[in-house]
Amino acid sequence: MSKPIVAIIGKPNVGKSTFFNYIVGKRISIVEDTPGVTRDRVYAETNWRGKTFTMIDTGRD
Repeated sequence: MSKPIVAIIGKPNVGKSTFFNYIVGKRISIVEDTPGVTRDRVYAETNWRGKTFTMIDTGRD
């Protein structure tokens, strides 16, 4: 059975990458105050509260 996929989507510059890094437990996505810094999707395998899944930081809205 494949792992679930969770994608973070939303308006620019609202903390998507910060949330992604928090859930993953590492600083993978670049976090800046400037909108549009994360342009490509960033993927990470993670485990949150006993559930393993793939998380995607979409970067753009």
